Amino acid sequence: QPSAVVRAKLPTVARARTEPALEDFDAQVAHYKSVQDDVMALPGSANQGWLRIDAKPVKQALSTWVTKWMFAYTHHLQTRVVRSLEELGAFMREVNAGLKEPPEAGDVAALVRAMAHIRDVRVCTDEIDAMFEPLKAAVALLRRYGISLPDTVAEQLEAAPFVWEDTKKATLHAREELGPAQSLQAEKIKEDADVFAARLRDFRAAFARDAPFEWPANAVDIGVTAAGSEALDGAYASMDALHLAIADIEAEAAALSEQEELFDLQVHSWRDIAHCRSELRGLKGVWDHVALACNVFAAWRATPWARVEVEEMLAQGRALEREVKGLPKAARAWGVHAGLWSLVQELIVALPLVSDLRDEAMRDRHWKKLMRICGRSFAMDSKTVLDDLLRPQLHLFKEAVAETVQQAREELKIDRQLARIDAAWMELALKYEPFKATGVLVVRSPDAVLEALDDHEVSLQAMTGNRFMGFFETQILQWKAKLAQVRACLEDWMEVQRAWCSLESIFLGSEDIREQLPEDAKRFDTIDGDFREQMGSAKETKNPIEACTAEGREEAFIKCQNNLDLCQKSLAEYLEVKKKRFPRFYFVSPADLVDILSKGRNPPLIQEHFSKFTDNIAKIEWEVDEETQAQTSLAKGMFSGEGEHIVYSEPYRCEGQVEEWLTGLMRHSQLEIKQMLQEAVNSFVELQRQEWLFKFCAQLSLTTSQIWWTEEVNMAFERLETGNDNALKDYLQNNIVSGLNTLTQLVATNLSSGDRIKFITLITIEVHARDIVQRLISTRVDNAQAFAWQSQLKYRWDEDRRDCIINICDAELTYSYEYTGNTGRLVITALTDRCYVTLTQALRLILGGAPAGPAGTGKTETTKDLGRGLAIW
Repeated sequence: QPSAVVRAKLPTVARARTEPALEDFDAQVAHYKSVQDDVMALPGSANQGWLRIDAKPVKQALSTWVTKWMFAYTHHLQTRVVRSLEELGAFMREVNAGLKEPPEAGDVAALVRAMAHIRDVRVCTDEIDAMFEPLKAAVALLRRYGISLPDTVAEQLEAAPFVWEDTKKATLHAREELGPAQSLQAEKIKEDADVFAARLRDFRAAFARDAPFEWPANAVDIGVTAAGSEALDGAYASMDALHLAIADIEAEAAALSEQEELFDLQVHSWRDIAHCRSELRGLKGVWDHVALACNVFAAWRATPWARVEVEEMLAQGRALEREVKGLPKAARAWGVHAGLWSLVQELIVALPLVSDLRDEAMRDRHWKKLMRICGRSFAMDSKTVLDDLLRPQLHLFKEAVAETVQQAREELKIDRQLARIDAAWMELALKYEPFKATGVLVVRSPDAVLEALDDHEVSLQAMTGNRFMGFFETQILQWKAKLAQVRACLEDWMEVQRAWCSLESIFLGSEDIREQLPEDAKRFDTIDGDFREQMGSAKETKNPIEACTAEGREEAFIKCQNNLDLCQKSLAEYLEVKKKRFPRFYFVSPADLVDILSKGRNPPLIQEHFSKFTDNIAKIEWEVDEETQAQTSLAKGMFSGEGEHIVYSEPYRCEGQVEEWLTGLMRHSQLEIKQMLQEAVNSFVELQRQEWLFKFCAQLSLTTSQIWWTEEVNMAFERLETGNDNALKDYLQNNIVSGLNTLTQLVATNLSSGDRIKFITLITIEVHARDIVQRLISTRVDNAQAFAWQSQLKYRWDEDRRDCIINICDAELTYSYEYTGNTGRLVITALTDRCYVTLTQALRLILGGAPAGPAGTGKTETTKDLGRGLAIW
């Protein structure tokens, strides 16, 4: 292949093999020729209504542009042909002139020139042989489009192949004549090459020795001190000298290689020169980065500490790191590259540490600790620059520095938490309010204080688990002890206050209890005095810590609490005795029970509590003293929660202990209900149904209706057994259905709310009775012993025992005569019947019953409804 120098001497056609094919030029010219014909075929004018358009200027402009494009393509071909022929002619004339006279013996320069001509012809032969046909085709194409070349050009194109053949023959003849001289010169060139190779080896060794491959000791001071600047200038001076030396030796190598090529010798590559040039180029890049890095870092080091932009510096450092990493791999073996890499890495490691040290949490104690770690001291003031922090070589103590910064941050958190705790307790205050009419100010529920205690104790406990708590350990322990004392005192305080508030009215307001518990009454008097004294002094102190840490306060409350425990224990034993005497007290809260016992000597005062231990006695009707108009202890009747009024046939005197007269009053009320039930049963057949319904209360009407329903169904079964097959059907139509019709007619009349509720409840029960009888008829039950009948609640009045008896399956229960008032009753379903069977069996066996099922399905209400049906509470 020809060298670059030879290639530059070739004619244009021989070099330009990348030009488009001649067919492409032909296609483009033909295209524009066609466009030109189309433009010329367009009309010169056109009429648009009243307007005539002259298209000649447009046609002329379009034609001009098309002609220009055609000229551009054809002119390029014409120019290429002419230039190729001119260059080819000049090349051949130069060769022929150079080979016309043979060089004289010993004229090396003339010999070299002759050999150069021979070489040029040799390397250009193929390209020039192949250029004549394309040139002739180009001329033919131009002629087809009417473009003719000068006659001289045509003559040159015709004669060029013959002249080229003559030139090649002259070259061959000259080569034969120069053969002996060529051999002698070739031997001399070999000797010169050997001498140059020895010099090149020495140069390579000198390059490896003198080039600035090593990292200077004072490189860190580049851009900072004069010594550092001298080190950088020395490196660049050395590289400049080496560059000139390499340039000289490259020129010698190029001349020697050209002679080897001319005389057909093996051309040496002289790789050591290329290696030296490559290494020098890489070395220059490394030192450029050294200069850049050192100057940038020097500027950073001089930055005042307050204006250090770590993020920006770190970004630039990362970019510089990437550039250093992108340097040639061969440079990594050089000391200067290792030093540069180390310098950049140290700064990249140190900058995050510097960023951490700029944390607001850093205090003087942390800076002093850092100085001890690094073994160097520095002043942190307005004159401090970044270099003061980098000189201690923080990257060598990375973990210790990070530990110090973390310690500062954790201590700042603890400091802020302690400040928040202190501020919170300065704002907290205990609020006091008067307790009833005692004149004593008691503490209102301290929810905010307790919440703060919970939060701050958790915070303090977390602080004690922090390994950096050392500086604040004393404060933390003091706060923990203080809050622990506040919690202990406040808990005792609240316990004593609650107990005092609940027992104050009992031991100070109830003479009965003071008589029953004389020792505990005296003990409570002492407690009352101590408590009043503490509350009197505490009300002046709003701050919880001051109030709870007052001298002797916690001890006083502990003493009060111990004595209150004794009082409460004695009171609980006293109340237990009362509950055993009147078991209904077990369903009353201790506070209500104490209130009942304290007012037991004045029965009307416990009026509000009757609904709490009865089913539906809302209040008692007391006889009123005609003189004082005050209620006496004589009970004349009772009222239900719905306002239904039951008058006792005989009043009852409530005297003695409260549990005794309450027991008597409950028994008296039950006897009154029992007597009225007997009367209702007896008058059921004597009075008209409507008259009878309005005469008796709801409970008696319901129970009596169920007693007679049971009796009449049993009588129907007896008639059925004697042969009356329609006994149940007749009873269903004549009694139950007619009774329901009577009730529905009554409901439609103008009734009081109590009567309306009563009749609606009766309809509910009567409908269930109708359904039961209908089911007996449908299932062809023919005797009273069938389970379908036995599984129903069957009421009967036993004349022998003069009592109401309830039978269901094999269970026999006595009606308990608890007054249930005028409450409604649940609709009785098949599920209700099964619950009644199960629960009554549990009562018979003295066991418990617990209906199970999803919420809201009526378990509790069914149980309560059965209780009302049995008049039991």
